[in-house]
Amino acid sequence: MALRWPSGVPVTDVSLVLGDTVPVRIRVEHALDNCTPALAVKQTIGSPDLIMTVTGFVREDDWQTADWVVNTVPLQAALDSADSVALVAEVVLVAPDGAQHTSRPIRVTVRRDILPADYAPPAEVLADWSELVADALAAQLPAALKEAGVELAAATGQSTLSSGDAADTWTIVGGYAMTWGDEILAGHLPDSCRLKSISTVYFFETPAANQYCLRVWRLTDGAYSLIGTSAYVSNLSSGQTATWVFTPGVPLTRGDVIIIQVCEGTEMTPYALGMHAVLTPSIHGRGLITEVANPPTVNGTMAPLMTVMVDYDDGITLGGIELATARQLDSLGRDVRQSSATAEAAARTAGQSAAAASTSADNAATSATSAANSATEAQQALEAIPQVDASGNMTLAGGLTAAGAINANGGVNIPLAVGAPTDTGAVNRFYTSGLAGAVSALVQPIYLNSSSITVAGSISKSSNGTLAGLTQRFSVGAASAGSNAYGSAVIPLIGPNGQFNYSSVCGFSLAVSATAFAKFTFGIGRGPKTNRTGLTMDSYSMIPGNELAVNHGEIVDVNINTPYDTVRKGYEIRVREIFYVSSVGHWQVKTTTVFLPVGHNELMPNGLNRLIYMQSGLPSTAVREEKAALYMELGGGSTNTLFKIASLRGFIAFEAGTGVSTLIIDARNEKTYALSADAGTGTRHLYANGLTNPTYHALEAMAVNAIEAEETADFVDINIPL
Repeated sequence: MALRWPSGVPVTDVSLVLGDTVPVRIRVEHALDNCTPALAVKQTIGSPDLIMTVTGFVREDDWQTADWVVNTVPLQAALDSADSVALVAEVVLVAPDGAQHTSRPIRVTVRRDILPADYAPPAEVLADWSELVADALAAQLPAALKEAGVELAAATGQSTLSSGDAADTWTIVGGYAMTWGDEILAGHLPDSCRLKSISTVYFFETPAANQYCLRVWRLTDGAYSLIGTSAYVSNLSSGQTATWVFTPGVPLTRGDVIIIQVCEGTEMTPYALGMHAVLTPSIHGRGLITEVANPPTVNGTMAPLMTVMVDYDDGITLGGIELATARQLDSLGRDVRQSSATAEAAARTAGQSAAAASTSADNAATSATSAANSATEAQQALEAIPQVDASGNMTLAGGLTAAGAINANGGVNIPLAVGAPTDTGAVNRFYTSGLAGAVSALVQPIYLNSSSITVAGSISKSSNGTLAGLTQRFSVGAASAGSNAYGSAVIPLIGPNGQFNYSSVCGFSLAVSATAFAKFTFGIGRGPKTNRTGLTMDSYSMIPGNELAVNHGEIVDVNINTPYDTVRKGYEIRVREIFYVSSVGHWQVKTTTVFLPVGHNELMPNGLNRLIYMQSGLPSTAVREEKAALYMELGGGSTNTLFKIASLRGFIAFEAGTGVSTLIIDARNEKTYALSADAGTGTRHLYANGLTNPTYHALEAMAVNAIEAEETADFVDINIPL
């Protein structure tokens, strides 16, 4: 969760004096503005103990305010006899449902000041964080419930549902399709229940002398499956109520799409039975089921006049509303399908003749013999298949032939003794070396346009370590007392770029480094861009040109402007991408927060060697598609040196030039001696046949993803002069 000052600058550091009372004002935007804020201060991110807390915020218009008394007993203990103490703070937003949203950490420094000898620390910090969450939840309840007290009670019982007795007629009913819980059935219907019985009224002059049952089907993944079969009813006469009993009960959940089907005899043949019915229009899902492939047979589309019994247990009522528990949902459905299948099998068995049973026995014996032979053959086939050991390895005595592609995400190991057995043999070292050469053939150089480089502020071009067109060193002046030194260098980039209107550029890399804190900004692709110098490190050094005119180029900056985090062991880096898509209709900016987990000997940006931009294909200009990625290649002693630091949109097909037109380096020197920044030649990468970029896929496979957070918002210019 991003945390910013009212100016839009991210909150990273706060300095306080022991004993101060600091007013705190928080404004929560967008979807979290109904949350209850709190401020928690610890010694480290992972510490379970709080040093200070600020709660009890009062809403004033769009703001929530509270007073922060910078003095507690735990703070006194943490400070001890030192002049200052370094702490970590987080803003926590407690949502109405109890969920907690936490901001990025803020560094808090509390320094000692002279306090009166009799100054007493305030009360201890909040001891039980759950009380704050409970208060936030209670605040959402209606006042009447609070005053009356909210009680949870068990909900166990049986409910009777009825289709009523209005506007009924009689018709031939073979079944009915419906959604369980719609208004056809009235009465208390729990969200989950067991269907125990359905009662209908037979209507026909001629008695129904055979035996009949109801089957219940449920729609799952586009097909109906049988979930319950009732006991038989028989010898129905006109006006008689037929009660179809389901044992032990059919589990149903509100919203289930079901079919009730009438069947005749032990063969369970779909049958049309005369019943009283409800005059209700038929639509898909209610009566009609024509949109489902191969549904169960249903004759008629009107709902039968029904009385339905369901039961439910182990539920909860809150304010008179019944809620189902996980235990109920787990227990209701267990073994129901098996019970229904057993009931149906028993019904079939009851109507079979002795001769049929004898034939079935003979057939079963034959099937058993055949199954035994098949099992033996299957076992022999399994024994012939190479087996996979516990580590997932398989050894083949012969070769391997595959009609399709073979995926080896972990790579392919070719032992030294192996070569190509024939001149058309598979991959060997010569072939892989050729692939590397093919990739290098798709790479062109990018040079520095040394004569057009301009500088501003406390930065100058240095002759030491400079070779025209290939590398340029810049000297960053020393900081003065109480003031850092800032400077900017604007570096145009040139190089061969054979093309006409459409380009096959798919990536580039730039050699950059600095001993001062630095921000690297580069323009990508088409469209005019405006370069700016003399601004703060959080300002944009390049923006879309011609008053933000529409184009499909991009601007990316990489800001390395924070010291080494001794708690998390690494550096926090920010990447911003300014882009335009036509479906939105205005410029946007995506901000990516990155954390590089490196040792304290891998200083940044000293250890930076190269920024690498690659994409997998052509993105849309209408909607946001992330086809590109930005990587950072480091030097030093870290085990991992290649990191992915952003997912970006990418070049469109209609491009010109080198693809990357200008590099801007902004540097900040907090030291009392001069530091430096360097830029060198880069590489411009082209698509292979079929618009494929093998370099992108190789980097994606190797790089460590260092992205921690991503946020996209409308572009608002930050233009703050020094």
